[in-house]
Amino acid sequence: MKKVYSFFIAAVWLNLAMAQTSTPDTAGLKEQKDKIIFASTILKIENLGENINSDLHELRPTISADGNLLFFITENHPANTKYSSIPNSQDIWYSERDSLGRWSEARHLRDPINTVFYNAVYWISPDKNRILIRGAFTEGGFEGKGVSMSYRKRNGKWSNPQMLQIRGYHKYDRGLQSGASMANDGQTLLFYMTPDEKSSFNDMYVSFLLEDGTWSEPKSLGKKLNFPCKNEMTPYIASDGVTLYFSSDRPGGLGDNDIWMTRRLDKT
Repeated sequence: MKKVYSFFIAAVWLNLAMAQTSTPDTAGLKEQKDKIIFASTILKIENLGENINSDLHELRPTISADGNLLFFITENHPANTKYSSIPNSQDIWYSERDSLGRWSEARHLRDPINTVFYNAVYWISPDKNRILIRGAFTEGGFEGKGVSMSYRKRNGKWSNPQMLQIRGYHKYDRGLQSGASMANDGQTLLFYMTPDEKSSFNDMYVSFLLEDGTWSEPKSLGKKLNFPCKNEMTPYIASDGVTLYFSSDRPGGLGDNDIWMTRRLDKT
């Protein structure tokens, strides 16, 4: 089963310029590892405990900027909205950390959020009053692929999610997987998706908030980041608004998907 862990990573800088032209074989993995890792790696991995982890799958953790609010997916829980409809329903659950560092017992996020088969939180605003969620919704009704924003009301409940108007979005999200994240300033969206139907090879795209409140047409992050016929996914912009982390099975890694890092050079 998949569980949520807390992990602390020291400086592990993966320089994209070091990517090799061919994937290393098993015998060369140690040599490749020595080339791309020149600092301490994982210092500590800690299971977040039974208040969060269960006998089911816990997936896609998204944590707030202050580290005290955690949203994640629990798969096929009897409390999930569509539990009786499909065998692998995915609903959003959450936990809060107290002043002593203890996580509360996981709670199911109620209406109007968990209303479809597969739900996820992609981003939490720094003030914890907005969440970016999977799917396009209009007044609570599901419209299909896309992303939506929900706001925390004064009574603590979440508003009906409202889809973000992203120009030309559906030309790009036609594959088997997709996802998103947002910079802390709330003005830069990152996606992983593909315009090729039924493809599992994703590329990363960026979209910017425009003056009229809509979002610019997604723009590819380019050939240096999007490797041909490889799967670039789960982009994440650090709090500095410059550093980008993402997952890829591109050549130069240690096998399957590895974490890569690059830095934004300008605001284009």
